[in-house]
Amino acid sequence: MKKSDHNINTGEIIENLTYKLKMSNVNIERAIGRSGSAMNRFIRKPSIQTSILIDMCYAMKYNIFQEIANALPSDFAKTDNNAAAKLAEKQDYENRIGHLEEENKILKAQLEIVMKLKG
Repeated sequence: MKKSDHNINTGEIIENLTYKLKMSNVNIERAIGRSGSAMNRFIRKPSIQTSILIDMCYAMKYNIFQEIANALPSDFAKTDNNAAAKLAEKQDYENRIGHLEEENKILKAQLEIVMKLKG
């Protein structure tokens, strides 16, 4: 099996996080329902199954996937977490513009009437 030239060593990331978060391997193993020394195996391997990684995220209360994403080149496309808020704001602006355009039409019509009455 060919190994990727672009692999991100998840074992190293997990090991660094356990130190950073001051979590013991035993506590994480218990939380994810794995037998003793499972964490040592995960740390030694450069890759891990996604389902195990998700369990670890919940056990550590930490988004490990974000750490992996941060290891990718900065020019890679990223998901905008504020996309829904930006869409709602855009729709709000569009609604306000629509109301202002309608108000402008009414004001122009009223001005035309006033000008005819004065004229």
